[in-house]
Amino acid sequence: MARRHRGVLLRTGEVRSSGLVVSYLIGSDYAWPTVVVHASCRSGVAWAELTLPQAEQLVDQLRSLLVQAVGPGEDQHERQ
Repeated sequence: MARRHRGVLLRTGEVRSSGLVVSYLIGSDYAWPTVVVHASCRSGVAWAELTLPQAEQLVDQLRSLLVQAVGPGEDQHERQ
């Protein structure tokens, strides 16, 4: 069963400073697509293949952390 990328690689961060996160979608003809996340930093590289429900859970968790970090009444773009 051949697996292939579907769509583009999405990158966040910078390799030289704090690290880099790359995410993309892979799939095959006979299985559900999965979201792949690679994270790299000075100490190494890690990766995970997430099912679509797991990817949705990660997005929800990250959104919750952003809401906590920004605080009430602030726009997240005001802090950049």
